[in-house]
Amino acid sequence: MKKILVMIYLILSMLVSANDAVIKKALIKVYTSHQLFDYTAPWQYGQSFNSTATGFITEGNKIITNAHAVLNSKFLQIRKEGDSKKYKAAVKFVSEEYDLALIEVEDKSFFNGTVSLKLGTLPQIRENVTVYGYPLGGDKLSTTQGIVSRMEHSAYTLTNKRFLIGQTDAAINRGNSGGPVTSKNKIVGVAFAGISSADNIGYFIPVNILEHFLDDIKDGNYDGAPGLGLQYSKLESPSHRKMLGLENNSRGVLIKKVFKNSPFENVLKRNDVLLKLDNSPIEYDGTVEFRKNEKTDFSYVNQQKKYGDTITYEIIRDKKRQTGQVKLDKRDINYSVVKEVTLETPPSYLVYGGLLFEPLTNNYMNIVQGALSSVYEKEEAFKDYSELVVLVRVLAFDVNLGYAEEGNTIITKVNGQKYKDFKDFVHKVKNVKSEFIIFENDRGEEIVLDVKEVEAQKAELMRNYNITSDMSDDVK
Repeated sequence: MKKILVMIYLILSMLVSANDAVIKKALIKVYTSHQLFDYTAPWQYGQSFNSTATGFITEGNKIITNAHAVLNSKFLQIRKEGDSKKYKAAVKFVSEEYDLALIEVEDKSFFNGTVSLKLGTLPQIRENVTVYGYPLGGDKLSTTQGIVSRMEHSAYTLTNKRFLIGQTDAAINRGNSGGPVTSKNKIVGVAFAGISSADNIGYFIPVNILEHFLDDIKDGNYDGAPGLGLQYSKLESPSHRKMLGLENNSRGVLIKKVFKNSPFENVLKRNDVLLKLDNSPIEYDGTVEFRKNEKTDFSYVNQQKKYGDTITYEIIRDKKRQTGQVKLDKRDINYSVVKEVTLETPPSYLVYGGLLFEPLTNNYMNIVQGALSSVYEKEEAFKDYSELVVLVRVLAFDVNLGYAEEGNTIITKVNGQKYKDFKDFVHKVKNVKSEFIIFENDRGEEIVLDVKEVEAQKAELMRNYNITSDMSDDVK
């Protein structure tokens, strides 16, 4: 009996080694030189740094890694496992919300001797998985094993948008990013994060999201996951449910707001109770069952779809049940007056009299780290604006004496007039006809500049601060 067990162990070990050998032929190491934008001096680039990450080859010789591994790349190289030669590469598609990227290699001989890994299915809880990658601290391949311990919606790293995410106790460290998470020799996820303060907790992007990404880019464009544009609250209170005419069960969430450009705009209303999406019952806590006895955020339903697809719904309105369907074709849902732009979007700007103005974007908000968070509480006050302008800082010069300490403040008016967006703001500033120009912030405070002096000192100010252009190309 002992000999039989030993033989079984040896056979299993040989199979594992054979599987590892196949998977290794699909692994790559990614070398990236990044350069970030400088929002305090947007006419020039800011910090540059190098990083390494992991990637892998999947069907059709597609090379996959994390988006954060290649964002703002200035130079990109990859090498195969077991090979010392580095090949020049380029980013073909990026999804910041999924934290996924597809990269291409110029020299197609790179694929000689490689294999393409097949995509598997969403792993079950407690399913064994193996993570491959090149974590920091060494140059060689690292292989770790563990089980899937959790599967639920959570915020992704780059955008804080919520998608399904997998958790495993297999070690995932810096440098592992973009590496394959495998089960039964197939891809079940893409490694992308770990928790430095916790032992043996790592996160991976589930294979269904990778499949959605690959299917999305087949037409040569990346669109992303269609959103619903809804804000809701839970309905746990029996009294609240009774008042709304709901059954004594756990179904339904209360619609609090339908955002502008939502596919449900002019379809759903405040205080409607959303019961189902595509025949998936929604629990009072906003979850749906995505697998037997497993629940996650109900946005899972629309995130499985593509733009142009339809989605059915069931609601209770005024104690009466209604059904219908909408088309998921809205790509510009307006969730906030803070403009959403990608991390690779160069900052728009205007320098006028040494005052540096930029549109208020999510990227800028991330840089100032909560200093302007009150803007979210004043959404109603800014309802006339499709985009807000922020005075970033003042480049001290004769023309703006007295205002050198101003900065990081919302500008609401130019010479007493509101503007629509940043382009309209720039137009109003550049076409001012009065002797003085007055910039008013959201607290009613004013900055006053002499228009003739602004023009007279412009060239000298730009030379003094090495400003190559007084405005970004997109607003010229």
